[in-house]
Amino acid sequence: MKLPFMQQRPDVKFTTLLSPEFGRRLFLAVVTFLVATALVSLEWVPQQLQLTVGQPAPRKIVAHKTVTYEDKDKTEQLRANAAELVEPVYDPDVSVLQESLVKLEAAFEKIEQIRSTELSAEQKLERLATEEQLCLPTELQGVVLDLSQEEFSGLEKKAPELVRFLMEKGIRQSDLPVAKATLLEKIREESGSSAFKEVLQAMVDSVLQPNLVYNHEATQRRQQAARESIQPVEKTAWQNTVIVREGDPITSEHLQVLEALDLLHRRTHWTVVLGAALAVGFLIILTAAYLRFLTPKVLKDFKMLLLLASIALGTLALGRIFLLIPVDVAIKFFPAAAGPLLVAILLDSRLSVLVAAELPLLLAIMAGPDLTLAMGALGGSLAGILAVQKVNQRSDLARAGILISGANLCIAWTLNLIAMAEPLRLLTDSLAGIINGFLGVILAIGLLPFIESAFGITTPIRLLELANPNHPLLKRLLLEAPGTYHHSILVGNLAETAADAVGADALLSRVASYYHDVGKIKRPEFFIENQLLISNPHDKMSPNLSALVITSHIKEGLELARQFKLPPAIRDIIEQHHGTTLVSYFYNQAVAEAEDAVSEDNFRYEGPLPQTKEAALVMLADVVEAAVRSVADPTPGKIEGLIRKVIKERLDEGQLDQSDLTLKDLDQTAAVFAKVLTGVYHQRVPYPDKDI
Repeated sequence: MKLPFMQQRPDVKFTTLLSPEFGRRLFLAVVTFLVATALVSLEWVPQQLQLTVGQPAPRKIVAHKTVTYEDKDKTEQLRANAAELVEPVYDPDVSVLQESLVKLEAAFEKIEQIRSTELSAEQKLERLATEEQLCLPTELQGVVLDLSQEEFSGLEKKAPELVRFLMEKGIRQSDLPVAKATLLEKIREESGSSAFKEVLQAMVDSVLQPNLVYNHEATQRRQQAARESIQPVEKTAWQNTVIVREGDPITSEHLQVLEALDLLHRRTHWTVVLGAALAVGFLIILTAAYLRFLTPKVLKDFKMLLLLASIALGTLALGRIFLLIPVDVAIKFFPAAAGPLLVAILLDSRLSVLVAAELPLLLAIMAGPDLTLAMGALGGSLAGILAVQKVNQRSDLARAGILISGANLCIAWTLNLIAMAEPLRLLTDSLAGIINGFLGVILAIGLLPFIESAFGITTPIRLLELANPNHPLLKRLLLEAPGTYHHSILVGNLAETAADAVGADALLSRVASYYHDVGKIKRPEFFIENQLLISNPHDKMSPNLSALVITSHIKEGLELARQFKLPPAIRDIIEQHHGTTLVSYFYNQAVAEAEDAVSEDNFRYEGPLPQTKEAALVMLADVVEAAVRSVADPTPGKIEGLIRKVIKERLDEGQLDQSDLTLKDLDQTAAVFAKVLTGVYHQRVPYPDKDI
């Protein structure tokens, strides 16, 4: 059998998923995801240059940063020259030499056969002329027949030797003229008749041919190796250097510099967007889990979630703006700590630590491989969060500026010393870090009033300003309703002490107590604490009208609160501090005077009931202070007994049902009230009268 809670739980979850509140939160998460991804991944450039070679420059272009780039034209020229200087690769062909020697040998055999015949000289010459393989000039055919046998034998021996001498070294086609010139020199060195030398030269020359074959693939490999051996030619474009002046024709070198400066055809690859989306999505999920388990108060309040998203996106947007400034040092002035500071002051200190860790991660993606921005943002933010844990007034935020500047200075020195940077850079980064810290605080102070007003958030700083006795509304209360003013001060002391005891917001309880009865300014004389030396106007009024005047101070107090722009938290306590209690004095008077039944509804405050611990504590402090004031001979026992009696009455009436106060909280509250009021209304030793 399923237990009841087992049957209801799925329906509750399903209903929660379909609720408007869940839809609003989901929509906020999706919008935050899309905007953050766009800010982190997309590189927005106000003016992208679309230039071609020969086109006049539309404006003067100055390098916004120092960049080292490759001169592709110069590099290609040097590599082409290196490839041209590579000697072509030739492979030796042994068959060519063998072929030449065979051809030479066959020629000598033919000549020998013809020389050894019994034919006449004319017949021998005619037969020799018919031999096509001899390749012997016509004018030398007769000469070779007339050589002596000794010279012919020397010719047969010397010719192959010369062929081997010349071709074994290798002959390329281009080397053939050089080989023939070498042959001529060798023959001149030989002994013998001129006829012998002429025939020898002709025979060797006829079979001499290139025996080195061009190797195309090996040559290309050598040329490629020669190209790769040439290092790229690098040039540096220094920051603030004029790249091209307006109207000057664009050259290929100009385009190379502009491309290196990332000013041409700037595009964002889809993988960058995907990577940024993954990072943003992970951080949003991490934040949601953090909110659920550690700061559920923020998760339940959509306005707080909206504020958190606005601060995060605003910080990223401001970072993107600083990155677009075409000066390298500009980003060092980006006040990244302002966002976590605002979260710490407006939302929750623990949540601000998470924001201080997440935002630098996204800023690091935005800024690229340089982690200086991220490290500075993280260190400065954590130092600032520590400084705003106890802020008594806006000027105390200057302490946060000092700590942030100190953290930035420490990080700047650390990174520059590790990088062995030049002293000028160290000085620049140090100065930027100091200015950065105070810029973050100035930005936070400037935004606080607007955020407080737009999101209805009451910060401790705002409460401390409202607690100043010189506030115009408190000064009016003091001058126009002095009894109410002093009553409110005492109520504030009671509520603050009780709030400390039960873990509520002590500062809010005290400041709200100061203003809880400001509506009595409209008609102060109708309230007994202000009726000094004057008659009670209620004596001449009906109980119904008196009750109406008394209960109207709530509505009139809200009007004054709106007029003086008091925060919503204080307005809520003004409205709730009487709940729906009965104005018993005038109700009992009406019952005594009336003949018919009297409706309690006409003598009750409109409410609502106190919704928070702070509102309930102000209610109890208000009624307890008034009750104890009425005790004729107050003693500690009487005071504590009356306090517990009054608190029990409010509890029994159901006035505290929606305030989250526990019975333990009420017991602690009663004890604290008794201690404070006993000190206020302690017995005094009577002073004897003296004759003057």
